Amino acid sequence: MADYEKRQLRALDRLAKKISDADSHLTRIEDSLDDERHRTAQHETIKDIKSILKHARKVDKYEDKILERKGEGRKGSPEDHYVYLKDEEPVMEDLKKEYRELDKKLKGLNDEDGYDIKRFRAEHHYIEKSKKILEKAGKLK
Repeated sequence: MADYEKRQLRALDRLAKKISDADSHLTRIEDSLDDERHRTAQHETIKDIKSILKHARKVDKYEDKILERKGEGRKGSPEDHYVYLKDEEPVMEDLKKEYRELDKKLKGLNDEDGYDIKRFRAEHHYIEKSKKILEKAGKLK
């Protein structure tokens, strides 16, 4: 049996990294004077937001697999099973903080600097979808 808890933890880590990447691209937009860098940073931010949704879906998929295989036993000791829950706590706290900061930065974008990002967000709602997926999986409350 595959270790879905471990895969899920990796997906949560990647999710936190993508949110952090989006934050850094937004900072680059805020600090930039050259319009070309704005466009590149906006494009990268949009890619990061798409990736956030992708990794949230993975977390949900692994949550379903974990529930599906519940009670089948584990290869290792019972203590190993709880290591992931303990490891997950700081990741989830970081993830919640990262989401709040990303929301704040996205709302703070002015219309000229963040036009593409604002238009993309208005059309696709990826951040909100990723939050709902994580809530459904019981990871974000």
